Amino acid sequence: MINRSFSTTLIIISIFWLCSGLEIALAATTNAQQLYEDAFSLIVAGDYAKAYGRLEEIIALYPDTTYARFAETRRLQLEKLDLSSMRRRSIDQSGRMESVVFGTLYSAWLSIGLARLIDADSEKAAAAGMMIGAPVGLLTSLALTRNARLSDGQAMLVNFGGYWGTWQGLGLAMLLDNSDNEKTIISGAMVGGVLGLLTTSILTRRIDPSLGHASMINYGGLWGTWLGIAGGMVADVDDRDGLLSLALVAGNVSMAAMAALSSKLELSFAQTSLINLSGIVGTIVSSGLILINLPDNKRVTFGTLLAGGVLGLAGGYLAFGRNAEGVPQSLDRGESVWDINEQRYETSSENIQASLLRIAF
Repeated sequence: MINRSFSTTLIIISIFWLCSGLEIALAATTNAQQLYEDAFSLIVAGDYAKAYGRLEEIIALYPDTTYARFAETRRLQLEKLDLSSMRRRSIDQSGRMESVVFGTLYSAWLSIGLARLIDADSEKAAAAGMMIGAPVGLLTSLALTRNARLSDGQAMLVNFGGYWGTWQGLGLAMLLDNSDNEKTIISGAMVGGVLGLLTTSILTRRIDPSLGHASMINYGGLWGTWLGIAGGMVADVDDRDGLLSLALVAGNVSMAAMAALSSKLELSFAQTSLINLSGIVGTIVSSGLILINLPDNKRVTFGTLLAGGVLGLAGGYLAFGRNAEGVPQSLDRGESVWDINEQRYETSSENIQASLLRIAF
């Protein structure tokens, strides 16, 4: 009797759960169907941006339904249209402005360098290269970043790769060619810069560093280069190639160290900027001591500058790096918002007003 009652109860519970599951599945299908019909109506009406959002919602909320497969197919069709009125909302383009500015200036430099390689004695060729390179760089960078995912951190890292590669190429060219041939130096700088841009562009397709991480790598390379030069002077390295080698190696080692530490320290852009500023302040204070005492020994001079910079960086880290709450959030570049080209028209019986361009940040 007990076994029969238990079996009956188990059957009733199973039926209840089965009905509940069917009810949930039917509700999910009904909701997905409603969203899909809304998306289809929006497509017919030409509101592709909202339709794209509805399709994404179906895929995210009801992935096991037939309508999720329909939505995926329809979404791919919309993406192939590449309509200007439909942009994927998940794309972060906060770093686009910085990339466009850098791309314009870097293209101008490449054009000048190329003109000097073709005709080193012609100032007109360099001027023509500059005039052509700048607008070409502007249009090209706008086109390349139009639909690209480009956060602030990614933009900073890519730009850093450009000028860091230029410096590395320049330094290696000077080391390999003691005659300081202009074309060799320009070629080295151009090749290094392009390789740096390509390398960091490939990296940023796989990683999305925060602005703090990217700025740590940036400042690490710069401070490492300076500390290498100052350290070489303290060590009484008089050879130009020796100092240049120290600067290149120290910069790369410092950059790699900051890249490794960035994920562990988790500093914001405001924190890294204040630490960098503290290092600059320390260097300025030590420069004042040098001007007051006027030492004749260059080792003492650069040793003082070196100590001032290191102490400034250490003090900045203790003051700002270990206490994120003490850093004003308004200093963090990640909080900035760009608003470009907001058009507004107003008419009245007395006048007509048109605001065609507005830039706010």
